[in-house]
Amino acid sequence: SSAIKRSILDKLMVEVEANLGTAMTYTLFEYAKDNKEVFMENQPVNTVTSVSNSIATGTPDVPASKKKDKKEQLSKTQKRKLADKTDNKGELPRGWNWVDVIK
Repeated sequence: SSAIKRSILDKLMVEVEANLGTAMTYTLFEYAKDNKEVFMENQPVNTVTSVSNSIATGTPDVPASKKKDKKEQLSKTQKRKLADKTDNKGELPRGWNWVDVIK
């Protein structure tokens, strides 16, 4: 609710005024994380009504996991360079990361 948001902002502004002149982004996030229970103690919970509303209206829920992620496609030159670096199994040749000690 807007009253809860206002109270959270007021508490954060007190913390901002206490840390003026210093780098405080991390400090504010840590303060908010540590006091999240205090911030949300008066927040009403309406989880049941939102579920029943979506069922009653008949809106289909499309999960985000059904989206197919596109693979990054390589150009021909990128594929050739990759093939030149690896053997026929796609593995790097033996000793590719060895240090040349006898220079």
